Amino acid sequence: MPKWFMCLLAVTAIFVSNASAQDSAKAGGKAASETAMTNQFLKQFEPAALDQPTTDKIKEIFGKAAKEVVEKRKQAGVTPQMLKKRTDAVKQAREEGKKQKEVREFGLNAMGATEEQKQLVLETEDMLAKARIAVGKLLTDEQKSKLSKQLQSNLKEPTAPKKPKS
Repeated sequence: MPKWFMCLLAVTAIFVSNASAQDSAKAGGKAASETAMTNQFLKQFEPAALDQPTTDKIKEIFGKAAKEVVEKRKQAGVTPQMLKKRTDAVKQAREEGKKQKEVREFGLNAMGATEEQKQLVLETEDMLAKARIAVGKLLTDEQKSKLSKQLQSNLKEPTAPKKPKS
């Protein structure tokens, strides 16, 4: 599968977990949204059995990005319900066999967001992707090999699409 498709799947998964984390944080008041988001991200690394210093670095890198993302989305009025609508729409579009570009547009339009909010969601997705790539640089090849294929691809720099030969 193309790497960009895998990246979109991971981002969608994060949105779903972020939306449920935000709901649970409001309901229980136990953890801030960014903490729940970071903990959800860290759970994916359990198969690699990371040492504490590496786990702490991951928390620091991803936690900082998550805090900034949550803050920006909150300021822009992007709600967990909007993100859930987007996730559901993306899932439906994929099931219908739509192309990647159509899937992305379909999801953004389903949010019921303003153009500024849509742009902010895309911007914050990029921030999280950069944080995941930074986390990937901390891990050894052996540690990465123990992770799911989807997570492995999300921890790598995206490769430029190949240009057709003239």
